[in-house]
Amino acid sequence: MTLFINENYENTRFFLPRSQSTKVTTQTQHHNIPAGIHPSDVLCGRDKLSHSHVGNKNFRCIVEYYREQYQSSTSRDQKTQISLQVIAKVHENGGRFLKWDEATATWEEVNEQYAREKVSHALRSAKDPNRPRVKKARKVKMRATTMIEQAAFREALQEQRRIFLRLIESYSADNEDQDRAQSEEDCSSMTSYDKSDWDFYN
Repeated sequence: MTLFINENYENTRFFLPRSQSTKVTTQTQHHNIPAGIHPSDVLCGRDKLSHSHVGNKNFRCIVEYYREQYQSSTSRDQKTQISLQVIAKVHENGGRFLKWDEATATWEEVNEQYAREKVSHALRSAKDPNRPRVKKARKVKMRATTMIEQAAFREALQEQRRIFLRLIESYSADNEDQDRAQSEEDCSSMTSYDKSDWDFYN
């Protein structure tokens, strides 16, 4: 549903297209809600039905309009008046604040005090949609290691050290063998003249 809010919000009313009105009625009957429920009604609840009901969507739009004014107010009386204005807007659009009654298995209209508490909570908890989201750094819980884990870590560290030393020894031995073989090859390839010179200098 698309809501159009003009600059003169005090005279703004919400109109529901016929197709959406039919859809809401079918949805509410499917969940055993009285057929007389209005699309502008606000369902007080945390279930999926209350969140998706068209009247609750309208209600969230009204709350968003008054959110900044409410959250910036420092006077308790001003906040109360703003909450009453939101309630009046819902009533002007033909809506009611309804709550599911488990005893009667019906949606009952709540009193003004309950409606005002719901509106005040919605105004307090409403977030600025233009505010950039800041991701909180994830805290990693450090767990103290046990004595067995520490001993296993030291043993693994020592084993890695032994392997490393063996690799160094093996590498050194291979280099010595290669140097010796290269020296023998160089000597065997010398001519008699080269050998005399070699013996002279050595």
